[in-house]
Amino acid sequence: MNSQLPARALFYAVIVSVFVAMLSAAILLSSYHQHLLLGYYQNQERLMDNCQSGVELLLGTSAPLIPAMTLDLFQQHRDSVRLEQKAWGLLDVGMVKSWSGAGMYEDSVVTTFLLGKTTPNYALSLSEGTAPLYVCGNTRIVGKAFLPTEGVERGYFHVVQGKPYTGEKLIYGKKEIVRPTDMAVLKERFEDLEALKYKNATINLEADSVVQAFNQSTLILGGDNFDTQNLTLKGNVMVIANNRIDVSPHSILEDVILLAPEIRIQSGFQGSLQAFAWDSLLVETGVFLDVPSVLSLLPYSNKTTFSPELIVEEGVEMFGTILVPSFQYNSYKSKVTIAPMTTITGQVWVNGVLQHKGTVYGSVFCDEFLLKTPAGVYENYLLDAVIDRTLLPTYYLTPSVLGEQEDKHILKYL
Repeated sequence: MNSQLPARALFYAVIVSVFVAMLSAAILLSSYHQHLLLGYYQNQERLMDNCQSGVELLLGTSAPLIPAMTLDLFQQHRDSVRLEQKAWGLLDVGMVKSWSGAGMYEDSVVTTFLLGKTTPNYALSLSEGTAPLYVCGNTRIVGKAFLPTEGVERGYFHVVQGKPYTGEKLIYGKKEIVRPTDMAVLKERFEDLEALKYKNATINLEADSVVQAFNQSTLILGGDNFDTQNLTLKGNVMVIANNRIDVSPHSILEDVILLAPEIRIQSGFQGSLQAFAWDSLLVETGVFLDVPSVLSLLPYSNKTTFSPELIVEEGVEMFGTILVPSFQYNSYKSKVTIAPMTTITGQVWVNGVLQHKGTVYGSVFCDEFLLKTPAGVYENYLLDAVIDRTLLPTYYLTPSVLGEQEDKHILKYL
């Protein structure tokens, strides 16, 4: 019997050996890659946990602003986070970064967000020293009200378009004597905003889209007049004009800051922004401003010979804050008008004269009301106006500088 193997058996053995070797190498390589991937995901999970710890630390700090600082979470030199809270207009931006490694081998997780605080729990706060508050027609004030010692009365309906007050109560809530307001934090913030007027543009507008993350440097667009027609502006972007800014309905704006003597938000615009004017700010019919929008008049440092004016026309819907402060006496007070069929969900704060004919779901603070009718002008009259604190959503947050409680919350992730 011939016991010799055929020559092709050696060839088959080599083929099988090569196959087994390749399979073994593939298994070893796959195991190595799985080990690397597992290590990567474990590192990412640790970085995300560290980042969340940094967020909790920032939210738990009572300081209004936090300069950039680095912390070693567990004192083991391997879990570092960088915290920062800085002003962004009237709002605050929080930034937290956790990382491991260095240089080209660095791996990091970054979280940026807008901060806010709980809105004050009153419906109305009217400055001391004014005439009584007169309510007429279908006016409704629902919630706690801080009133001057003169209190609140039914309006003289025979001089105000013949509309007597229709409510059963003058105030649907608790009434208290108005209390002093601390303006120190607000004044400091507006001094910083005042300085922004003189910033120069950092980029030229060469494209129809400018988007910048908040963990990067601020981009500033400028010019004598600026029109947002067909532009997309998002994030860490400012527009500073010497004369006027026109916000077109054919543009996309999100979280940006606008500064100019005159600002006009044209009918049909939808977006979120912070607009700071110092002569006039006009919001035309049919505009929708999403949270967290801000409309504001920057106060003049010297006395003026005219009254800066902020007008919100009919049919506007806004989620955010109207803020018009004053830090010195001026016989020409700033004027704010909220037209009929306009709804503001949030907070209206006016150190000046407020003509309110619309609806505010939230709170109103002002020096005095003014009512203009064909029959005349009336001081501290409200006609068919609604201020209802109970209909403000429980999740709504106001800018930190206007919040009354110390607790910070995340208003929006960026």
